Amino acid sequence: MGRTLATFTQLIEQEAASWRAFRRALRREDQRVLDTLFQAAKLHMSAGSYASKASPFEAMLVAMLIEASKKTSRLEQRILRLEQEQPAEQKETEEPDRDKEKAVETDAHTNDHGMAL
Repeated sequence: MGRTLATFTQLIEQEAASWRAFRRALRREDQRVLDTLFQAAKLHMSAGSYASKASPFEAMLVAMLIEASKKTSRLEQRILRLEQEQPAEQKETEEPDRDKEKAVETDAHTNDHGMAL
């Protein structure tokens, strides 16, 4: 009989199990991040099955990087949208600030009695 190969899902589970001691040593918030990384690898199981040239862990890392890159791109897009929306809002709030600046400028050119210097 031939040798049965583990599925990519099984390989992910085996790899996660081999990192358990490391995981226990992490702070709780970092444990969640590590768990999220292994979950990200599961999102690309079909591609991982075809990564015959790479080791299973290399395929998992690439899948994790893909998900991290997608998240970074989404966040960058969101920041750009927020920055584009912000100038319109700032214009509304800056107008009163300009009036304050003029008032301060005027105060700088007058004495305590409101007379020009």
